[in-house]
Amino acid sequence: MKAITIFCVSIFALAGCHRSNVEVSEPLPQRGYIWQREWTSAVIDSLPEAKRRLNGVVLLGAEINFGGKTPETVKASIDWNAVQRQNQHCSVALRIAHFAGPFRADDVPARMIVDVAKQLLDNARTHNVKIEEFQFDFDCAQKNLHAYRTWLSMLRPIVQPVRFVITVLPTWLDDANFLPLVRETDGYVLQVHSVPISARGGATLCDSNLAREWIARAGKLRIPFSVALPTYRCAAGYARDGKLLSVAMDSVQPSWPPGTRILEFGADADEIAALVHEWQKARPPQLRELIWYRVPIATDTRNWRWPTLAAVMAGRPPKHQLSVRQEGANPIDLSIVNAGEADEQLSLNVTAKWSEAGLEASDALSGWSVRSENGLAVFNSIAQTRFRLPPGAIRKIGWLRFDQPTNLQIEFSNQSEPLR
Repeated sequence: MKAITIFCVSIFALAGCHRSNVEVSEPLPQRGYIWQREWTSAVIDSLPEAKRRLNGVVLLGAEINFGGKTPETVKASIDWNAVQRQNQHCSVALRIAHFAGPFRADDVPARMIVDVAKQLLDNARTHNVKIEEFQFDFDCAQKNLHAYRTWLSMLRPIVQPVRFVITVLPTWLDDANFLPLVRETDGYVLQVHSVPISARGGATLCDSNLAREWIARAGKLRIPFSVALPTYRCAAGYARDGKLLSVAMDSVQPSWPPGTRILEFGADADEIAALVHEWQKARPPQLRELIWYRVPIATDTRNWRWPTLAAVMAGRPPKHQLSVRQEGANPIDLSIVNAGEADEQLSLNVTAKWSEAGLEASDALSGWSVRSENGLAVFNSIAQTRFRLPPGAIRKIGWLRFDQPTNLQIEFSNQSEPLR
C-alpha cells in the first residue's frame, strides 16, 4: 500500500510540473498606448486606424509628480467624445512619478491619487465611454514593494468593478514581496523596455534575450500579465560619471549641461518581430496580450508609423525598400524614397553616374554635400546624427544639370548602424 501511495504522489508531482511548463498558441491580443498629454487633431485622427488594427487602446489619463516642493497633477486633454465615437475597447492609465514614500492610505498623496482616479473614471462615464481596465503606472523602488501594497489596497475598491492592473519592472519578479503585491490587483503589465540608467556597457532599450527570460519567469508565477513592448526612439543625456540625467522625447526636450554625453536608443523592429513570432507560436498561458508603447501618431517624430508596427505585430521583420527618384529631364532632381515598411535610420552616400554629357552645375540641399568628378557625382549626408525616413517618406537631396539630356545610373549605400 505504501508503494502505491508513493507512486501516486510521484504522478501528481510530475503532472504539476507539466502544467507549469505548458504553452499556448492561440491568437495574441494586442493593444496600443496613447501617451500624449495634449490631444491634438493628429492624436484624434489616429483613433480610426487604432480601432482597425488593435484590440484596444490605453489612454494616459493623468500624471502625478510628488518630486517637487508641492505635488503636481498634469491631466491629459482626452477628447472623450472622439473616443466614444470610435467605440474603442478603452483603458485608462494613471502615472505616478518621483515618489519615495511613506506610503499611507490617508495622507495628501493618497487622497490625490484617489481623487484623480475617481475623476478619470467619472469623466469617461459622463461621456458614455466604457473603461475596461484601470492601469496604475508607478516604478516603485524595489525596497518599497511591501509598503506599496497600501496604495493598491486603497485603490482597488475605488476602481472596481473595472479591471485593476499595475505596471511591473522585471527586477520585481524574484522579490519576496512581489506576489503579495500583485494579488492586490487583477493582473500586471510587465515592462521589458527602459532607457538605461547608465551610459556604461552595451545597454539597450529592449534586450530581446532578457525579455525572453523575464516572460518565462513571469509565466511560472501563474498570474495573468501583459507585456509592454517599445515602438519609439529617444535621446538620453548622461553626466560625465555615466549617470542618466534626462530623456528627450517628442514633447520633452531637456536642456543638457556642457559635457553631457548624448546617446540614441530605439526599438529594433526586427528583434521585436522575432519575439512576437515566437510568442504567437508558443508562450506561457499567463501571457494574455501585448501592449505597444506607443500608438503611431502622424506628428510623433520618434515613433514607428503604422506600416512598421503592423509588420511587427504580425511577427515578421518590416520590409526595406529604399530607392532614389529622378524627376525632370534637365536639371534632374534627386530624392530618396522609402516605399517599404521599415522605419529607416540613414547615413547615406548616393552616387550618380552618367556618360556622353557634361555636368554644368549641381547643388545639394540642407544636410547634404555633393562633389563631382570624372562622370559621377556623390551626395553625402552630413548631419552629425542619422536622419530618419519613415515608411512613405521622401527626402530631397539635390539636383544635377547637364549640357545635354542624359541617363543617370544611381547607386547608394547606408553607412548607418542600428540603434540600440
